[in-house]
Amino acid sequence: MSLRVGENIGPYQLLEKIGEGGMGTVFKAYHPALDRYVALKIIHPAHREDSTFAARFQREARVVAKLEHPNIVPVYDYAEYQGLAYLVMKYIEGSTLKNRLSQRPLNFYEILQVIDAVGSALGHAHMQGVLHRDIKPSNVLLGANGVMYLADFGLARIVQADASTLSSETALGTPNYVSPEQAMGSQDVDRRTDIYSFGVMLYELVVGQAPFSTKSGYAIIHDHIYTPPPSPRVLRPDVSEAVEQVLLKALAKNPNDRFDSVEQMVIAFKNAWLNTDNTTQGITPAVSGAPSHGTTSRENLKAKKSTPQKKRRMEWLYILVGIALGVGLAFSLVPTLRGRMMGAIASIKIPALSLAITPTAQEASSTTTLGPERTATAQTSSASQAAIGTATPVPQSTTTSVPIPTDTPAPKPTVKPTQPLQDILTPPPIIKTVVKQATDIPPVIETVVNPVTDIPPILPSVLP
Repeated sequence: MSLRVGENIGPYQLLEKIGEGGMGTVFKAYHPALDRYVALKIIHPAHREDSTFAARFQREARVVAKLEHPNIVPVYDYAEYQGLAYLVMKYIEGSTLKNRLSQRPLNFYEILQVIDAVGSALGHAHMQGVLHRDIKPSNVLLGANGVMYLADFGLARIVQADASTLSSETALGTPNYVSPEQAMGSQDVDRRTDIYSFGVMLYELVVGQAPFSTKSGYAIIHDHIYTPPPSPRVLRPDVSEAVEQVLLKALAKNPNDRFDSVEQMVIAFKNAWLNTDNTTQGITPAVSGAPSHGTTSRENLKAKKSTPQKKRRMEWLYILVGIALGVGLAFSLVPTLRGRMMGAIASIKIPALSLAITPTAQEASSTTTLGPERTATAQTSSASQAAIGTATPVPQSTTTSVPIPTDTPAPKPTVKPTQPLQDILTPPPIIKTVVKQATDIPPVIETVVNPVTDIPPILPSVLP
């Protein structure tokens, strides 16, 4: 039954044909009820001639639908319509790795993307006991969002405990990428079959061509079984010896000589790919007739990766040097600052404190209540006035005294100095000399002193 664009397969409307292979044809379809675009893979009717097809198809579809991984195209549904079995998968907007290689070779970084994406997807499937069996560039999708997907797990089978359904009469896989055990129809297949096919695809990405690709299908199958693969360094002298060893180990005829797991193969290839001599830098796979642009050498990639690390290291180095210099400068300035502070403290002089307290009206009127101590103080004051009268005249000041209002008495001093405070307030000799040389008391002093009949105790320690 031939299908055309515009026809309906169950609830799906076929929009365009996007691919065709040995297992069937893939269409872009639309599901109106869900308003969603999907990829519809219709299995070729010839496979229905096998009596075990229906059971195998149902089992494989269920297994594939359980695979959930960011790099595996998910399966939404499977069904039959008028004798046609089909799988419903997520529609990936983009291209395939095969189409990309026909336009230009992959650069250094893109090859790392392939090894990471496909290796991660295969590792997840193998943990679930599922084989892909048909790894090739046309089954690697390059999404428009930059994500790589491994598609077409329609040939997957359960390989655990007698669950293999591969018969000796059927050899599955594309001839250019088929493993020797698949080509011989062996039932003893495991994850190392996918490792071989994956190794063939990596060989093509690095060298620029598959190891056996210039002959007919039967000749290619014969070479996969019996002929050693050509040395990658013979075809591409700039391929490193470490990369060559990884590729040849993956393409070993005996499965026991290959990598035991996809994870081991990915690690070995990435180590060899990233750590090579300077003579093997800048590997760019060659594709005949394809322009070589957008390539990236290993030196450039390593420089890009190491630049942020170097910048962070330099920033920390600058910070540590700055801290060290600051601490050293602080320690060097401590003696100097300490000396200056001690000198400043030593140079501070406390000036003599002289207080002139104007007595209140009540104190001025209480002239008859002087005690012996205050009488002695008054006599001392008179003697001081006499001494002052013999000194050299001093120009009179134009300052006039301001009488204190009688209705608002001045506050009395609240501090009564003790004997130690009087000793501190005793004027130095230079003040005594100045007072003795005075021949006339300025009017302001007269105004303050003459009315004083009751001198506060602080003044005797001030006057000589």
